[in-house]
Amino acid sequence: MATEKNRAIVEQWMNCLATGNQELFWQIHAEDVIYNISGHTVISGRIQGRERMKNEIAAYVFGGLDLARSRFATKWKIMCADEDRVVAMMEADCYASNGVQYDQRYLHIFAFRDNQISEVWEFFDTDLANRALFTPEHAVPRSTAHTAFDF
Repeated sequence: MATEKNRAIVEQWMNCLATGNQELFWQIHAEDVIYNISGHTVISGRIQGRERMKNEIAAYVFGGLDLARSRFATKWKIMCADEDRVVAMMEADCYASNGVQYDQRYLHIFAFRDNQISEVWEFFDTDLANRALFTPEHAVPRSTAHTAFDF
């Protein structure tokens, strides 16, 4: 039963990204959710807290996109699922606000607690993200430093 619930939560997560349903997207995250973002970007590292993810990380990423021309979860697939984790791949067809095409592929590993996402490990093309989203002219300072990516 837990495996099916976990799959359904990730399907909801993907659908929220595809449709832009931010309210539901954040509701399916635990208040103390942890995102482990891979690579060497300004958002890479271990970030804890739904509000911090929403107000610092997501606001920064989506603020660097031309949202009128960008679509997330254009294609996605759950690769495997069990009572503890779900692994999924996703594609996004986007443009950065600086005009750089940002067609990205993501791999996510999700963990769950009390029918909410409690932890996420996110992998993506960080070189593309740095060229498209995290350029000096789009820099936004973070309020606190991130800790290192962990698993």
